[in-house]
Amino acid sequence: MPAALPATEKSRPARFDRPAAPLQSREQTSTAVAAHHRGQNQEIGDPDLTQRKSETLSGNRGRRTLLLCLLYFSQGFPWGFATIALLATLSEAGHGKGETATVAALAILPWTFKFIWGPVIDSFRIPSLGIRRPWIAIAQFFMALTLLFAAGSGAMSSAATLTFLAWVFFVHNCFASLQDVATDALAVDLLADSERGRVNGMMWGSKLLGIAVGGAGMATLIAHTDLATAVVVQALMVMAVLGLVIAWQERPGEKRFPWSTGAAQGVVPHHTFGVWLTLSELKRALSTRTTFMLVLMGAIYTMAEGLYDPLTVEVFVQEFGWSAERFARAQGTWGIVGELVGALGGGYLCDKLGRRRMAACGLLLMSIVLFVFASTSAGWHNPGYPAVLLLPAFKGAVAFATVSMFSLFMKVSWTQAAATQFTLYMAMGNLGYATGAKLNSWPEAAGFVLQLPDYYFLGAVLALIPIVLLLGLSPDEVEARRHRETADAAPAPAATS
Repeated sequence: MPAALPATEKSRPARFDRPAAPLQSREQTSTAVAAHHRGQNQEIGDPDLTQRKSETLSGNRGRRTLLLCLLYFSQGFPWGFATIALLATLSEAGHGKGETATVAALAILPWTFKFIWGPVIDSFRIPSLGIRRPWIAIAQFFMALTLLFAAGSGAMSSAATLTFLAWVFFVHNCFASLQDVATDALAVDLLADSERGRVNGMMWGSKLLGIAVGGAGMATLIAHTDLATAVVVQALMVMAVLGLVIAWQERPGEKRFPWSTGAAQGVVPHHTFGVWLTLSELKRALSTRTTFMLVLMGAIYTMAEGLYDPLTVEVFVQEFGWSAERFARAQGTWGIVGELVGALGGGYLCDKLGRRRMAACGLLLMSIVLFVFASTSAGWHNPGYPAVLLLPAFKGAVAFATVSMFSLFMKVSWTQAAATQFTLYMAMGNLGYATGAKLNSWPEAAGFVLQLPDYYFLGAVLALIPIVLLLGLSPDEVEARRHRETADAAPAPAATS
């Protein structure tokens, strides 16, 4: 799932438009700083420039906050639609958990490509249009295009809808994952230190709102219209946000369109940061035992959630007899409330009591919830059985563990490829989710006959495995090495005359 950004400078990735000292000479750094101060002095004496800056993302806090929140909302929307509304609708139509798991796995798999997008957007730019804005616009254009193509193809009501939808959302989320990475990079570039924590919280809340609307909202729309209409509405939402991306420039003086007048702003020319140097820095970042083990952790800690989502849709819709609309509403309300409480609680407690300790507590809670639900399967059909409590309990535990893991990932992202390193951890998490979803069908394909409670027991075991790996991590050693190498690489004080 898409991640909020670090709130402190020391965990902040290097600004590739203004490279850190090891990647440029002291003379280049001095020239860049001087140019920056000249720009500030010109702005003080130029009221027109001040006015133009207030109309851009870099100069208008309200605009950049609103746009970042809308971009995160548009990232959460397809996630909620694919994992809640769409799965519930397909399950109600009679598709089993193995088939719906294929749709979920293909829809989520593109988020593992975030590791590819990070170096791409850092190395290939059109700075006259903005450093990050072109990539966001490209991603959103193709997100809308894939949805409009699907809605207009006439395949939504055919017998091949399941396979067709799986591939539509695979392609769609390839571009959604590109937007995710470019949005995080835009936030790193434009947010001031004093506003990063507050805005990151608003962005996370916007993503949860997008999941709720994409899940519960679209399930209600599908129940009253059809699947094609819901897809068109999603495309229109993406196009509305794209309109703001086009209208609001990153910095004053940049082009709005390729044919407009303007030039690159705020970019140090001839920077030496590229794909190969990014990969070299990533290799150095993963040279410690802790940072390397976290790659494996990223692929394991999300498997239980990946197993849970398609499985629980089948249990509630086919086993309990709920309608797709009823389940999606419960997941989009009870589930989101539980996730919000877990995220806020986990974020607060991991700062107070430690990241590894709170991540382990969250994973343990996930395991306990699944174990209790599986153990009480004999009472599932009793009128008084509180099955709906599974939704906020498990999603809250997942959010509690996830924010603690995100904080841990940020802490150990320590080289000038910190953005790419952090993206790698996120990509492995999405790969683990997709693998967990496929576990709904692999046992049967291998000849094992498992009952529905058995899958929940399997999820409980999967949630415990990362706890063992957490015991072998030493994030403080990684941070100590970062401080040592940062001190060694710091440029000497400039000579005075």
